[in-house]
Amino acid sequence: MTSNGSEGDSGAPPPNRLQQRRERSARKRRARRRLWLLATALAFAAVGAAILLPDWLRTSAPGGSTGRSGRNGKVVRLAPPGPIPGYLLIADRGNNRILLVDSKKHIFWRYPKPGVTPAMPFRFDDDAFFGPHRDRVISNQEDQHTIEVISFPGGRLLWRYGRVDIAGSRPGYLHTPDDAYLLKNGLITVADAYNCRVLFLSRSHAIVRQYGTASVCRHNPPAELGPINGATPLPDGGTLVSEINGSWVDNIGPNGRLRWAVQAPVSYPSDPQPLGPNRILIADYARPGHVIIMTRSGRVLWRYGPSSGPGELNHPSLAARIAPGLIAINDDYRHRVVLISIRTRRIVWQYGHTDVPGRRPGYLNTPDGLDLLRTADAQRRPVVRSLLSARKQHGSLVTPPRQPAGAASPSLALAPYRLRGPVEREIAVRAGTRVVIAGGLDAAQHSTRGVFRLDPTSGRLVPLGTVPQVFHDAAGALLRGKLFVFGGGASQSSAAVQEFVLRTRRGAVVAHLPRPLSDLAAASIGHTVYIVGGYDGRAPRAEIYRTTDGRLFSLAGRLPVGLRYPAVAAIGGRLVVAGGMGAAGPSDAVYVFDPATGRTGLLGRLPSALGHASAVTLGHAVYVIGGTGTRGRTVGAVTKIDVVKRTIVPTALVARVSDAAAAVVGNRALIVGGATDGRAVATVRELTMR
Repeated sequence: MTSNGSEGDSGAPPPNRLQQRRERSARKRRARRRLWLLATALAFAAVGAAILLPDWLRTSAPGGSTGRSGRNGKVVRLAPPGPIPGYLLIADRGNNRILLVDSKKHIFWRYPKPGVTPAMPFRFDDDAFFGPHRDRVISNQEDQHTIEVISFPGGRLLWRYGRVDIAGSRPGYLHTPDDAYLLKNGLITVADAYNCRVLFLSRSHAIVRQYGTASVCRHNPPAELGPINGATPLPDGGTLVSEINGSWVDNIGPNGRLRWAVQAPVSYPSDPQPLGPNRILIADYARPGHVIIMTRSGRVLWRYGPSSGPGELNHPSLAARIAPGLIAINDDYRHRVVLISIRTRRIVWQYGHTDVPGRRPGYLNTPDGLDLLRTADAQRRPVVRSLLSARKQHGSLVTPPRQPAGAASPSLALAPYRLRGPVEREIAVRAGTRVVIAGGLDAAQHSTRGVFRLDPTSGRLVPLGTVPQVFHDAAGALLRGKLFVFGGGASQSSAAVQEFVLRTRRGAVVAHLPRPLSDLAAASIGHTVYIVGGYDGRAPRAEIYRTTDGRLFSLAGRLPVGLRYPAVAAIGGRLVVAGGMGAAGPSDAVYVFDPATGRTGLLGRLPSALGHASAVTLGHAVYVIGGTGTRGRTVGAVTKIDVVKRTIVPTALVARVSDAAAAVVGNRALIVGGATDGRAVATVRELTMR
């Protein structure tokens, strides 16, 4: 008889083993089901995000990038050289562009892309900062009165605020916006400089919060602020505000209450940056400029600011610590960005050629903003990593052979349009992309008071209104969206200062010069207007006055001799004063006035003595155009003055015109109206660089 045990060994396993197998199989099925459900949920979440999220919040790489930057699917490790701990974003204001460079001065990215017209005009980019996730760049176009957000590195316009070339304080308008930042909570903050307020904006363009009161410009934070130059977000949600008048720095908490305010020991506070508890880094926008680290009580802990030489700063607008012991500075009017060692107080690196503006690789033109893209942040985003590693593999954008500085040459031609009628001895100032023209003598030699806006591209001339008094031989300037007419003549020299508000199109007499003056000239450096020379009814004057508001005037310096009808232009933070009519007749002297020292020095001599000429700054030189000579006849000479090289060279260009108004818009100068041999003309000439 066979035993039951032997039969069981040849058949199914014992019940306990069978049960264990069944339980293991069930657990595996449950695990597979959970994984499938999780994968399905993630897939639906990704699709839902792609469909539902606005473009503002999407951060996916364009083109479906997988993030594999190298060959064989290997991720490239970025290792940019020092001293920059990554890549430097530069707002190249004078060239209307943003650059991303490394320590080797390779250009990895630029906006707008060469050859591509941006979706929104992009001029006068005052600052540029990365957003919290480094996938956005926000830029404020100060003189264009706008701010915009673009994708990085795609360069696509995502958001905008303000009206192009129109200053205002109503919702949707800005007036000379300075620093703008993308905050972690999704809001945008902007220093609305000459509306004297800080705005917090939502994506729907609503004003969520505001410090200061529009057009009430005085120090009473946070309810009222003076004209502001910076509003820097603090890590705890507060804001560090710099007011120009009085050099105030205000710390406003996240609840909108003032925590403290101090008068910084600088002449023009620009863009204060927090360095830590009781440590503030701030630039002094002046010449010579300074950068200081101070406490909240105003005590200076560290200072950089040579008074002369290659280390001197000329209107630095922003200083930022980018690494321990290393400060990056925008040296605006020396056309460079420099890195300063805190320990040695020396320049250890720079991008741009000192005192030489340019657009070619390695050159800048009035850089006004910067930000750091750290290597670790670039490494995290596949699309950025791909961009930077591709440039590294295929070479830099700075590979073309260098051309000598100043290779561009000027050309002069008549514009394809004319004014409505002849006019001479008028004023003309740039207002965004337009030119505002006012006053002057008409064909019958009558003084006028009309104000017009000229479109340099189409030639369209729009009447805007009038100022109260007729005038000619005045000086003009634009301050805070207002045209100021300084002095001038009609039957006699006048001391009146007339204001014309472009937004409201209303004019009024708002102040008086220190003395009656006609035949004077004016030029602006930053937000300061300098009024040069003139005639008081008895003799030519030598005074140079300055004003920042068009109402209050102070003596900035003197010319060696009194001059009427001088040709004046600003370049590199200084004034060039060429020719003019002295007590003994026309002058051939070319003077350079330095506002930092108040001194005027002789640079050289014009090819011939002249007065009644125009002067404009294009590229890295001043051009003196036309005028009248010793016999009172109109001359056609165009002379190039290079302050850095200290050269005064006649060009082959000819422009037989005197007493013309001039304004620079972009890369061209307009010589408007004027007279030829005593007869007013309606022509407009264009001086451009080619």
